[in-house]
Amino acid sequence: MTEGIEKMRNSIYTTYNGKEYRVVRRDGYARLISNDVIDLENGFTEREPEENLNPRIFFKMVSPEEVGDVYSIKPFCLYQGYEFFILREENGHYILSESHTVTGGPLIEKFDFKRVGKYEYEKAVKKEDVDLVYEKKELIPNYFK
Repeated sequence: MTEGIEKMRNSIYTTYNGKEYRVVRRDGYARLISNDVIDLENGFTEREPEENLNPRIFFKMVSPEEVGDVYSIKPFCLYQGYEFFILREENGHYILSESHTVTGGPLIEKFDFKRVGKYEYEKAVKKEDVDLVYEKKELIPNYFK
C-alpha cells in the first residue's frame, strides 16, 4: 500500500494569520488564494461567484510584510528506487515527469518515459506501483523583490 499525501500540492505558498495559503505576486502585493469559504469572514473576496466554480476560489491582496516566509511545495515519489517529480494524478495513476537535463537519459530510457516536449518526458504509473509519495518544501527568499 502506498503511503502518501492527502491532496497533492504543487505551487507557491505562504502563511498569513497562522494559516497556509497559495500566493502569487501581483502589482507589488501578495495575492493570497484559498478554497475555504470561511476565509470570506477574513476579508477574502470570491472570484466569479456567479460561475459556481468547483472548488470555489477566494482571494485577498495584502502587503508582503503581512505574510510569512514564501516557499514552494512540490510532490515527489520513489518509484523503483528512484526519485521522480509527480506532475499530476490521473485515473488512478501518477504522471511522473523527468527532464533529461536533470538526471540524464539513462532513467528516461530505463523506465520508458515518453517525450512530451523538447526536454520533458512523462510516464504514467499505477499509484500502487509507487513506493512512497512525499512533498518537498523549498524556501524562496526575496520572492517579492
